[in-house]
Amino acid sequence: MIREKSIDESSARTTELLRQMAIFSELEDSAIHQLAARCVARDFGAGRVLFTAGDTCRGLYVIQSGRVRIYRTSPDGKEQVLHIEGPGRPVAELPLFDGGPYPASAITVEPSRLMFLARDDFETMYREHPDIAQAIIHALGKRLRHLVHVTETLAFHDVAARLAMLLVGYAERSGTHTQFGIEIKLDRTQEELSMEIGSARESVSRAMRQLKRTGLVESLPRGRMRIPDVAKLRARAQGR
Repeated sequence: MIREKSIDESSARTTELLRQMAIFSELEDSAIHQLAARCVARDFGAGRVLFTAGDTCRGLYVIQSGRVRIYRTSPDGKEQVLHIEGPGRPVAELPLFDGGPYPASAITVEPSRLMFLARDDFETMYREHPDIAQAIIHALGKRLRHLVHVTETLAFHDVAARLAMLLVGYAERSGTHTQFGIEIKLDRTQEELSMEIGSARESVSRAMRQLKRTGLVESLPRGRMRIPDVAKLRARAQGR
């Protein structure tokens, strides 16, 4: 009986984890449960490379605990961080859809537990449940729109604007709504933030002080941060 309860609880956690993802959030319960049943939990220590850019896609990773850094490396060895993903976030879902290789590399930042869904299992579910295709179209459309904004911000705006855009993204993906604004857990070092927005650590530090001085963000205890008005922070990111 204890063993059966453990399995049920594990399945429930996996189901809830998948439900948090945009591409699965609109699926019927039966489809979500089938996906959860096909997922396998894998534990990794810090600094474990999950895959490198150009590798054949084996499947989808979803972070249950810990953090994963997504990055690309230039020919001269310079690393550009694309994302640092935390609990509830998928890792490299794009190759599942276009059949191509992983477009970037991924490495665990700290000890992490990831749920793994093999590509073959995902494709089987995709064919059996047409509603998955519709959910994917919506999710990819949102991701593309976000990437357009990020590209414009990196190309045309200052460090404070880039940082503002990054914080807006955190708020939209994992922020907690309160009566005073949206609270986020900023579990990144300034070095990680600087890599993610393509700037120097000192510049990020100055930009953060600027955002706090103007009241666009507020520091909270235990590494949390509050954004009183996301619309105003987004306007700052867009140079308005």
